[in-house]
Amino acid sequence: MDMRKLKVIMIDAFKPSYLEHAPFLRSLTEQYRWGELNMGFGHWRGVEVLFKGESEVIANFYHDGRGSLTYLKYFQWLGYFGKLGRFCIDVLFNFPRWMRRYELLRTGNIPLNRLWTFDVAVKQHIARQKCEFFYFGALDELGHQYGTKSKEIISAIQAIDKKISTMNFDFIFSDHGMIDITKKVSVPWIGDCFIDSDMARYWGSKKELAEIHKKLPLADGRIVKWNALYGELIFLAKTGVLIYPNFWNKTVVKGMHGYDGKHPDMKAFYILKKKGKKKNVSAEELHRVLQQYSRESGVETF
Repeated sequence: MDMRKLKVIMIDAFKPSYLEHAPFLRSLTEQYRWGELNMGFGHWRGVEVLFKGESEVIANFYHDGRGSLTYLKYFQWLGYFGKLGRFCIDVLFNFPRWMRRYELLRTGNIPLNRLWTFDVAVKQHIARQKCEFFYFGALDELGHQYGTKSKEIISAIQAIDKKISTMNFDFIFSDHGMIDITKKVSVPWIGDCFIDSDMARYWGSKKELAEIHKKLPLADGRIVKWNALYGELIFLAKTGVLIYPNFWNKTVVKGMHGYDGKHPDMKAFYILKKKGKKKNVSAEELHRVLQQYSRESGVETF
């Protein structure tokens, strides 16, 4: 007899305080185990930890030395054609990914003379591979554009809540929270670097990195240690501080995520269809809970 797959609903950028505008989801928290979810800092890693138990990923782009994007070196001239040129770059970037059934990504504002020097950490969405998966993405885009208290956000929360009330599930979760930007800072664009909205990552000699370190706005962030593939020097901004200009945003956005996962506004949330009370957990802890739930429920484990 074939085992069924775990039914998973992901709501991108839904933070626990949004439950105020989601009566159905709020009613579920009165029946089932739920809580705030610490997904750590950076981008993408939390989702992988949730379904794999571990992950080194903290950003979409990194240095691997494989040169998987080298072919884009020959299309830098498309940058002269503005939005149309960037659209063509995104097509060229994503076509090989589409063939491999990887997640499709935008290249944002990444300089074309640097894009081809990187590799991409994000491949297939692990939840899509292992689960019966449904995704709501509106809150992430709206949070960036309008902020977390906007009428657009509230309307989208209500629409998502109404849709979920008609769906069956085992597990509902978000991948991170969102916070309104209170300050912006600039960082050096020197040498080999990748400037995210919340992290500035650098590679180079000890002398080069020491000079960059002196120029970083350390009053508005801190240095974090991680796998050097993601940066030999990594500056993480304080929660609510936007690094701008950066490789993603053409204008200053109103909301951002990717900061320290311990911050209340960065907390994700989860609901597991199992009798219980509120329990706040990390992604690593919830991975083990999901494994146990799957075994007890006769669902395929991952």
